Amino acid sequence: MDHQTSKYLMLIRPRNFSSNEETVASNDFQYVIDESSNLHQIRENVDSEFTNMVHHLSHHEIDHIVFDDIEGLGSPDAIFPNNWITFHQNGTVVLYPMMSSKRRNERRLDIIESLSNHGFLVTNTIDMSYLENKSLYLEGTGSMILDRVSKKAYACISSRTTSEALSVFSNTMNYQVIHFRSTTKIPIYHTNVMMSLGEDTALVCFDAIEEKELCSQIKMELKDTGRTVIDVSMDQMNNFLGNSLEVRNKKNEKYLLMSETARKSLKVEQEKMIEDRLNLLSIPIPTIEKYGGGSVRCMLAEIFLEKENQQDI
Repeated sequence: MDHQTSKYLMLIRPRNFSSNEETVASNDFQYVIDESSNLHQIRENVDSEFTNMVHHLSHHEIDHIVFDDIEGLGSPDAIFPNNWITFHQNGTVVLYPMMSSKRRNERRLDIIESLSNHGFLVTNTIDMSYLENKSLYLEGTGSMILDRVSKKAYACISSRTTSEALSVFSNTMNYQVIHFRSTTKIPIYHTNVMMSLGEDTALVCFDAIEEKELCSQIKMELKDTGRTVIDVSMDQMNNFLGNSLEVRNKKNEKYLLMSETARKSLKVEQEKMIEDRLNLLSIPIPTIEKYGGGSVRCMLAEIFLEKENQQDI
């Protein structure tokens, strides 16, 4: 049985960070870098925010491995690796179909090979990228919130999360898919901005789900699993509260990771509900959020692969 939370995280240090014009129309959280902006300064700020985040992970003994983006690939969104790859406890690696042509170079087999060299056991790679030829997209754990224990995948349908690609994932990985539509004028591009699912917590913006009967069902199912369900408001969602991730550190201590923007949006009682159950760790990444349109969770790809030895990575 899979664990719901990972002890290993993968991050990509960006080299070509920018506001991807191919994703702006579908991402209501993203701002365009205009001609008056200083791209060099923005990239320096992003690198500083990224370095600070890695420092926070190290300080709290949360295991992680950092790969460098490749300059020549010209990938503006490389900082968000969870969209192109997922790792599973049975040794399976899944590669996903990406809507933006500029993002497709992010899929790097050298990273999978490097993880194998670091002792992670990879037994099977499933490449779903062929679906791009049919304009069918599914952007990893951006598009899907995986309940790895009960084998359920929650997904908000959008231009970057298609029902056809979800069916392929469901049939290939034996997951039950629960899909829905958002109430927003522009469909919520990635489910992970409105929903976070850990072992102890579930943060969900139910107001953003169009099918109200399904809201009740999801809430009941999550409570039945023993999770504390925290109802995220639309305003809190817009401040990236849903883009949080529950992880474990080397000592098996549990953390809920989120941005400083997200934490500031928490109500006092919500913060207490979280901190009664696990540690809350927030990291300031305002530049990444503004121009990338994603937050802390998007920057982290969880490595659920088994490891040959338990030495630090």
